[in-house]
Amino acid sequence: GCLHNYINAEIVGGSIKSLHDAIDYITWTFLFRRLLVNPSYYGLQDTSPESINTFLLDLLTTVLGELEEAGCIGFGDEDDTETQGIARMEKIEPLTLGFIASYYYLEYSSVSMFQENLSEDSKISDLLTILSDASEYNELPVRHNEEKINEVLAQKVRWAVTEGYEDPHVKANILFQCHMQRIALPMTDFYTDTQSLLDQSIRILQALIDISAENGYLHTTLNLMTLTQMIVQGSWETKEPTLLIPRMPKRAEDVLKSKGRIKSLTDLIRANDKERKAFLQRAGCKPQNVHKVTATLDRLPDLEVKYKLPESGSEGNPAPPGSVVPLMLRLKRSRSLSGKAAMQKIGKAKAEGWWVVIGREDIGELVALKRVTCRSMTTVNLDFDAPDEEGVYEFVIHLISDTYRGLDRSRSMEVVIGGREEDDELDEGKFQGSKEST
Repeated sequence: GCLHNYINAEIVGGSIKSLHDAIDYITWTFLFRRLLVNPSYYGLQDTSPESINTFLLDLLTTVLGELEEAGCIGFGDEDDTETQGIARMEKIEPLTLGFIASYYYLEYSSVSMFQENLSEDSKISDLLTILSDASEYNELPVRHNEEKINEVLAQKVRWAVTEGYEDPHVKANILFQCHMQRIALPMTDFYTDTQSLLDQSIRILQALIDISAENGYLHTTLNLMTLTQMIVQGSWETKEPTLLIPRMPKRAEDVLKSKGRIKSLTDLIRANDKERKAFLQRAGCKPQNVHKVTATLDRLPDLEVKYKLPESGSEGNPAPPGSVVPLMLRLKRSRSLSGKAAMQKIGKAKAEGWWVVIGREDIGELVALKRVTCRSMTTVNLDFDAPDEEGVYEFVIHLISDTYRGLDRSRSMEVVIGGREEDDELDEGKFQGSKEST
């Protein structure tokens, strides 16, 4: 596995473009030096040039073949169907999965498994299982008799785990659920294990999101983003986001449902000091905690978003069928971002970021994805492919936090393919709060 990942990274970096390059590259590594000093360890009888060359050829054809099978690299030209065997390896190109594995420092086997198991309608529970099955968690320790503790914990979590309690991936699933359910763990070792899961989870989830987006899975991608929020905040997606604020009383949920102007976390962020104080008093917040709760609210983001179709796609300037449609977004925070995220439950400071997702809800297709950061004001440019037939199509722009729950935004956007005329003035409407995807 280590050699596979190493070779894949060099292919992505452009150092290896053929089987010959791979063999030449290996001769500059410590693996080659060890091979010469201790050939018997690698199954060689001698260190003659013929034996060494045969060994390296067999080794690298196997590694490259397995990388191709995993979907990380490709051989030869797509149009070339006649060249077979080793001759195909004279031209090697990295593929999307290879880029993702290299960028996020993931096992090639993990990204291959992600590609195989993701579908257009994967539920959050399915996605948690896929995350837990990543090769990065192969070495999660299951100590003597811990399978019995895993079985007990499995009875307490939301999504049933009924077997394989000695499996590190099953333990990972259980610990992730305990983290989101905030279940007290029975020993210090389990807290250490949970932290090791959380430390790696964000980059694995980012890779999953990229693979899902590459496949055009809108709902699965949104569910992965929701799962990311759940892990960062240590919370189920069903929990009222306002209650995630440290020291916020549970009664706050009842106050949100009662008569009053503040109906959501966004309303509470936008409220003035007098309204916030009244809300917190009704919720039963202790006087010594009011300042701390307010300080957290002041650091939470409230984004204003404007969008424009600068070149085509409006009624006044319809986009040709199958063309590339540019889109411009302008993001503005009500308060400038300072420091790390205001609240998180993953054990270490985390920077706040956002995903911009463009999709068609009617067919569940994701057409564009971009990660952005907004400290005060920023412009985001991205583009997407227009449908192949003329008409007026409804796309949805999602702005999804990679940290906070309850602050996502979405709105519809009409894109004209072929047809009518109307000017495309900058839309100054704010995003409306979206329902959380499950």
